[in-house]
Amino acid sequence: VSVCAEQHHNRISGKLKMSCNNYVRRTAVSGDIAAIKALFCLVRDFMDEQGNPQWQDGYPYDDVVQNFVSGGNFRILEIGGKVAAVYSVFDSDGEYDDIEGRWLTDGEDVKNKNYLAVHTLAVSPLFRGQGLAKAAFREAEEEARLKCKNSIRMDTHIKNLPMQKLLSSQGFTYCGTIKSRGESAFICFEKVLV
Repeated sequence: VSVCAEQHHNRISGKLKMSCNNYVRRTAVSGDIAAIKALFCLVRDFMDEQGNPQWQDGYPYDDVVQNFVSGGNFRILEIGGKVAAVYSVFDSDGEYDDIEGRWLTDGEDVKNKNYLAVHTLAVSPLFRGQGLAKAAFREAEEEARLKCKNSIRMDTHIKNLPMQKLLSSQGFTYCGTIKSRGESAFICFEKVLV
């Protein structure tokens, strides 16, 4: 876990941009709920501008945020006391059992349950372009290794091209599609940890 060593502010496109060489990673607590909800609102707007319908129905819903916080699933990357990025981790995901395709770590007749599922990754617009999404993947990988998981799995909307590009750049492999929250437009990726 890093501590912020340097922080500076720049004006870019009329918005205050903040960047930092380092961040603090921690598990979200109830006092973070308002900041997490505000971050998701901003990210939904950005996705809409990009033509990505993911989360436009209000997901992650308020009860989902509450449950992820109370369950200890949200991780925060914090810079200068601000929630710069958030993501959630789970020891498995039942929706991943019904993939159209095949996970890299599944056998012919055996489903691998020893993976870390990463969800709801979002970076605040104030910190976009600072490498925090990549940092979140590094942190998730470190957590998976500490838990002796053999892989990391993630899904994203078929129209979320920036996330697909990021996943590929971080060593994830396309594995197939799943239905999530009733939709069938989610594609799945897995990274094997060796």
